[in-house]
Amino acid sequence: MSAKLIYLARRANTVAREDWPRTWRSHAVFASQFPALEARIDWMRYCNRIDSNLPGVSNQHDGVAIAASPSLAGLNGAGFGLAERALIDADELRVFDMLTPNFTYYCEELPILDGALGEVAVFTFLARQPDLSLADWHARWNGEHADLARAAFAALGGPIRYVHNRPLHDPLPLFPFDGIAEAWFATSDEAVAALGTGALATLHRDLARFCDLRQSVTMLTGVCHRWPKN
Repeated sequence: MSAKLIYLARRANTVAREDWPRTWRSHAVFASQFPALEARIDWMRYCNRIDSNLPGVSNQHDGVAIAASPSLAGLNGAGFGLAERALIDADELRVFDMLTPNFTYYCEELPILDGALGEVAVFTFLARQPDLSLADWHARWNGEHADLARAAFAALGGPIRYVHNRPLHDPLPLFPFDGIAEAWFATSDEAVAALGTGALATLHRDLARFCDLRQSVTMLTGVCHRWPKN
């Protein structure tokens, strides 16, 4: 089971939306000068927002980054010196509206449908209903809801990959989520169909029974940067 880093990003107010993917990628190039960090990552994707008028799909954030490593230590910057951390922080504020620790989750993954990554991903950052304990919420999400997901995607004939990610720490104050789902597709048309009337629409109706969807965020995204490149 992989450790994961996932963050829900907004660009700095000095970065135009049309310049965002290029500016975001430049941050990855900057970070690559720290070989100890890159060496610990199995794979990484920057997923840029695809604008959508679909109900419940957010256009309020700019992208989602996701990276996987054999261990949490490979993702959380352990071992950086103060000077290196200061350089990284300065570059983050060039790119993002705040430092990444404010919106980054460290998770362990539970593959529901284990397959290859696609070119398009739908991420759902989930907040539980306040009357549910965290343990009960995870039991529901990874139990009945996961079974529904397997059945719904089997009927759809996709996606390529569907995963639940459980945070390894308390919810972040500005982004208070209890779990993060990722659904990967080959094309944006397939993802839009799943969100509109397909498997993801079915799952979102079920999520409403035990999640606070007003506090949750669903993002339709396309890959704009990857590591390794193949």
